[in-house]
Amino acid sequence: MKLSEKTFQVLDTLDRQEISTQRQLADHSGISLGQVNYILKSLLEKGLVKIDNFRKNPNKIGYAYLLTPKGIEAKSRLSVRFVIRKIREYDDIRERLTERLISIEKGGLNRIIFLGPPVVKDFINSLIKDKNLNIVLTRYYTNWKDVGNLDPETFDVALLFDGEQDDILGLGEVPQILKNKILPLW
Repeated sequence: MKLSEKTFQVLDTLDRQEISTQRQLADHSGISLGQVNYILKSLLEKGLVKIDNFRKNPNKIGYAYLLTPKGIEAKSRLSVRFVIRKIREYDDIRERLTERLISIEKGGLNRIIFLGPPVVKDFINSLIKDKNLNIVLTRYYTNWKDVGNLDPETFDVALLFDGEQDDILGLGEVPQILKNKILPLW
């Protein structure tokens, strides 16, 4: 078995808390019980995880899944690999959004409203500031219902985070004034 992101999630969960059942591990790691079973078997075979007996009370014997020193080392290596990959993904997204915003600016559209999650709005604002773009985020909405009666003179384009432009234009809830001003962010 290749040490994957799911393997990392299992190792990380075992490192963070005491786990005594595969069901607990599945719940805490966000991985299905079947996948946890498969991953654990492999980790046990590789010597990255061990099962220890302990007594919860005098009448029962319990088990705990524990990382071995080899498992802690593997988790550390995986952590570095995944952090580097996530940073690269972040940089790629940042570059794509920057290119999109620059193309909007070059098209003479400098007053935008944004429809999408707050974290993406904040990201867009930081890119506009960092790149000194001549774009102003005039309004922000999380969904179409909040848009209401916008004055079409207050913005040049509505940037849409999620969905295809053609699908959105078919929705009855999109105000008429936005239909020719919608651009998908991606």
